[in-house]
Amino acid sequence: MSVGSRLWVAVCAAGLGLAPLSVVQAATDQQSVEELRNTVVNLLRALVDQGVITREKAEAMVKQAEEKAAADAQAVARQAAASDKLEPGEIRVPYVPQIVKDEISKQVAKDVQPTVVASVLEKAKAERWGVPGSLPEWLDRVKVAGEVTLRAQADLYPKDNVPNEILDFNAINQAGGFGKVAPPNAFLNVTQNRDRMRLRARLGVEAQLTPTLSAGVRLASGSLTDPSSESQTLGTSSDRYTVGIDQAYLRKDSQPAGQFSHFSIVGGRFASPWFAPTELVFSRDLQFEGIAATERFGLHGQGADRSQVFLTLGAFPVLEVPLVNKQSKWLLAAQLGTSLRWGSDERQRLRLAAAYYDFLHVTGVRNTPDSTLLNYTAPAFIRYGNSVFDISNSTTDPTINLFGLASHFRIADVAANYEVGFARYSAALTAEAVRNLGYQKASIDALSAPLVFPSGNNGYVAEFSFGDPSVNRARLWRARIGYRYVKSDAVLDAWTDTDFHGGGTNAAGYYLWTDIGLAHDTWLRLRYLSANEIDGPRYGFDMFQFDLNARF
Repeated sequence: MSVGSRLWVAVCAAGLGLAPLSVVQAATDQQSVEELRNTVVNLLRALVDQGVITREKAEAMVKQAEEKAAADAQAVARQAAASDKLEPGEIRVPYVPQIVKDEISKQVAKDVQPTVVASVLEKAKAERWGVPGSLPEWLDRVKVAGEVTLRAQADLYPKDNVPNEILDFNAINQAGGFGKVAPPNAFLNVTQNRDRMRLRARLGVEAQLTPTLSAGVRLASGSLTDPSSESQTLGTSSDRYTVGIDQAYLRKDSQPAGQFSHFSIVGGRFASPWFAPTELVFSRDLQFEGIAATERFGLHGQGADRSQVFLTLGAFPVLEVPLVNKQSKWLLAAQLGTSLRWGSDERQRLRLAAAYYDFLHVTGVRNTPDSTLLNYTAPAFIRYGNSVFDISNSTTDPTINLFGLASHFRIADVAANYEVGFARYSAALTAEAVRNLGYQKASIDALSAPLVFPSGNNGYVAEFSFGDPSVNRARLWRARIGYRYVKSDAVLDAWTDTDFHGGGTNAAGYYLWTDIGLAHDTWLRLRYLSANEIDGPRYGFDMFQFDLNARF
């Protein structure tokens, strides 16, 4: 055996004076020992070749190492034999080198850490450790939501409109009579174009009191007297905007949120409970005061929006009259409809509903001579289109006027929407039609004389749209085109669409509408509405709207 090989055996056995390595250690640290062996062999060869030591000296060193290794091996064998005999209750803990300990620690941390961290976080969330634990528990059941719309709007009037022909009955009522308001302000503006900026802001809170009971409150900007508009015109000499309670309600469902609820009931002031795909009868900003209940019968499918048949009933006080309670104004309504889904991934959907809206005691009643007792029968707000008559009946002051509605309003409504998906996009056809069953032309003409109003009690809207089903991210879009035709007394002019033809009834025309996503829950809306009067004096009205919308 060469000197290098013999010395390597000795080094392996004696460890060059270090503690002897066990067989387990040698196997575990095989790579490190192999590197050490090569280094020692090369070193001895270099020392012999350089004459630092003689070959005989090297062999003597090897022999000494072999003898020490043999002695150490015998000692280790005796110790191992003794350790094999365990005393009762004795536990053997084998020696593990530090390098092995470090490697085991790293591997355990790598394998176990993700599981441990996930488990700890889940337990912390459940038991509310740390920062979550410092917050009140009820915050978990409260949701805050808001919307902001910044609008640039252009109101455009054709040159053939004739000024000072269409009375502004709302302004006259607010002033107390035709003779009490300056002549230009007694008429609607139909000739002077108007450019303005507008703002709408909403902030709401909804609390889930129990899995099936919720309560909500929402604040909104806009006029406190116009029931159908929440937009504030900018340019108030920096005065603060008017903000009012837009919603305040309690809602009870038969099932927790996200599940199909067979029965729901809501009371207070809340969003429209009706299936109304257009603004033919009710403006989208209009809120309802009262109580509404919906019964649903599931047909097939899964989830809260499964195919179903539904029935909604509602009772809504329009004006409470304390001293003449039987004459309080009410809206009693019912709607029967269905929502059906089918096809691949249920991407085809048909919604169809028929409704009846009965407005009680909204028709004006003329006062006895020089009395004001029946002034409450006049509407709180009039927009444009409905037939009216003077209920003031003053014999001492001819400048006093107060105009009330001349028609009864018992509205039959049919609405439908069909939507089908195409890959990423969807197309939809929407239609809605109304007829005022309470309209009686002869009665209206008799009350309104000597004023003459356009006649009519029917209306409809037809619309086609295409694009992404929901525009809630950048580069998504949806466009629509529609036609609207509403005669004078088809619906209440104060509660219908506030933008088309400046709001109100007795108007027909078309509209174009495009939504373009800019970012998460941020989108641009471009609208062009063009309308003309159906009957009566010339009144054309075109409108451009550029809206920047954001919700959170």
